Amino acid sequence: MQPDLNSKSLFEVYKSLFDYNHDGCYALDMKGNFIGFNEAAVVITGYSLEEALDMNFISIIHDDFLEDTIQQFKQVTSGGRTRFETAIFKKDTGERVDLMVTAVPITLGKEILGIVGCAQDISKKKELEALLNGQNRILKMMAKGISYQEVLDEIVLFIESFTDGARCSILIADQEGKKLVQGSSPNLPPVYNVAVDGMPIGPKAGSCGTAAYLRKSVAVKDIESDSLWEEYRDLALSYGLKACWSTPVFDDDHRVIGTFGLYYCRSRSPREKDREIIQKATDLASLVIQHYQAKEKIDFMAYHDALTGLANRRLFDDRVNKALAETKVDEGEKLSLMFLDLDRFKFVNDSLGHSIGDRLLVHVSGKLKNNLGDGVFFSRQGGDEFTILLEHTTKEKAEAVARDILKTLEEPFVLDGTDIFITTSIGMSFYPDDGEKVDMLLSKADVAMYQAKKQGRNNYQLYDVLLDRKAFEKLQIENALRKALERNEFVLHYQPIINLYTNKVTGAEALIRWKNERVGFVSPDQFIPIAEETGLIIPIGEWVLKTAMLQLKDWHENGMEGLTMSVNLSIRQFYQPNLIPMIKETLELAGVEPRYLTIEITESMTMDVEKANVILHELKGIGVNISIDDFGTGYSSLSYLKRFPIDHLKIDRCFVKDIADNKSDENIATTIILMAHNLGLSVIAEGVETVDQLGLLKQHHCNQAQGYHFSKPVPGEEFPRIKVPS
Repeated sequence: MQPDLNSKSLFEVYKSLFDYNHDGCYALDMKGNFIGFNEAAVVITGYSLEEALDMNFISIIHDDFLEDTIQQFKQVTSGGRTRFETAIFKKDTGERVDLMVTAVPITLGKEILGIVGCAQDISKKKELEALLNGQNRILKMMAKGISYQEVLDEIVLFIESFTDGARCSILIADQEGKKLVQGSSPNLPPVYNVAVDGMPIGPKAGSCGTAAYLRKSVAVKDIESDSLWEEYRDLALSYGLKACWSTPVFDDDHRVIGTFGLYYCRSRSPREKDREIIQKATDLASLVIQHYQAKEKIDFMAYHDALTGLANRRLFDDRVNKALAETKVDEGEKLSLMFLDLDRFKFVNDSLGHSIGDRLLVHVSGKLKNNLGDGVFFSRQGGDEFTILLEHTTKEKAEAVARDILKTLEEPFVLDGTDIFITTSIGMSFYPDDGEKVDMLLSKADVAMYQAKKQGRNNYQLYDVLLDRKAFEKLQIENALRKALERNEFVLHYQPIINLYTNKVTGAEALIRWKNERVGFVSPDQFIPIAEETGLIIPIGEWVLKTAMLQLKDWHENGMEGLTMSVNLSIRQFYQPNLIPMIKETLELAGVEPRYLTIEITESMTMDVEKANVILHELKGIGVNISIDDFGTGYSSLSYLKRFPIDHLKIDRCFVKDIADNKSDENIATTIILMAHNLGLSVIAEGVETVDQLGLLKQHHCNQAQGYHFSKPVPGEEFPRIKVPS
């Protein structure tokens, strides 16, 4: 039979629960003196039972919690119960220990004799919460775009709050990995920070330089006696710095990108808790340094040329706009923009390869940048074009700079053992004489540069205000046209060709469009003649044919089988020696059968009848269709026309425009249709805009038509959605 618990045995049970509890258990008398203290409480506080029984609880409470803890004591001694957080100083180490305390009164009958309770060490929990809160705070600062310096300072102050008096420092490795530069150390003496800024990474460079060199933590307990501190010892000791622990900060590829250091004003070695905090510090520092270095790189790329590292046009424009606002015109100040274009650079690319061309650009830009010095803002616009901003200058000073540039490039560049001679043409414009905005000044410098090209290259020209507007616009267009292909400024639009018998789209005409960021939208009537004159029509024409064929292939593969594509040839293209091989190669590369391509030429291109006849038969030989465009407006001879292997005649829009109102135009259109049919040719009417025009064309059995009545020219992706009016 189980024995009954008497008062003595019950007391032993309660005492056992008190003594062997995993939490710290304590008992206090009414004055707050300890009268009970278990082994767990000894571990938490560092005080032995004997020491505790001679102490009042007030003596170990952390100053920040003392007032609240006394109030909690008074509440319990008045008969209440409580659960609250407090903190104590641990014996010997003096470190703070956070506690969750419960307390209830000890009563005998109605009399309160003291307090009994438990204290749970929540230091690690509190520390983890604080670390997470701090990390989140720093991450939010990064997300908000707070400055690099402020975030580094926040890390240092945050980590310092977890130490017992350390002053922390972040140093950042330079790009070459040879030295450490100042990152953040707000609580170290400013003179000391200046002295260690640029500390070498090496085997005996204090704690930080050595840690970065060895790629491991270096904890110097006593700066005064440690040989690593020979060079910086006197400086550190003069500011009371006695110990320094430093740990390298690594990036994701395990490269040293900095160090995190802790300084103490007393000699001491790190404990396990310190090492945990240091690990958190280096993790945070790594995250922040990598983030801001990546951001700096992205920002640099946004405003700098990837190949040469020079400012790009965006940064150049920003800088010029700022300079324009600061130029004191009323005091006679001038601002000059220079536009540089390397002479015959395309020949270098074509003959030696783009790799050599890129290397040459890097060497040229480096040489010019060194020659120009820091007072001149130098940028790369793209390709082989560069721009220069000269502030607070005169025409004489600007011309001297231009002559110096030309002289700088006199010596050849040696690449892979090859001497490469390169010269440049320079154009200059001046504010306020030649314009008040960056675009206008650049355009005029660009025009002046092209004038330098026309003067034989390797010289400079000032913008001439006497150039008339048409010449100026032509020069603008011509200069911009030279770079339009490589800048992807051209697009093709497509106008549908309608079979008037079936009322269905059977073909498309490819029409080139050009928009340049400097000169704006340029109509084909403006730039095609210039392209013809300069020979640029050859590469532009090849681009048009290739682009149109690739678009046609895409349409064929997406449900528009049988559709044809009409592409215009200019006279220079028509007589180019490699016309036939170029067209064959383009068709093969695009995977389009020749019968789906219609080549459009004008009457005037056939004036050299014999030569034109040979070319036209060669075109027919590869299987393409041929159309005479703008028929009736140029040279025509029926005797020769019937010799040409032609498939279509296009009635010029000038005859279609008034066909419904002007009997003469109707008669001309009717005659062309009848003549074409007698020659076995199909007829296409251009510029159809009204129902009346369409009705007359149908009445006279015109085969096909195109014009705004059906659709304006549209981008390739919109073409399949065109609906033919019924």
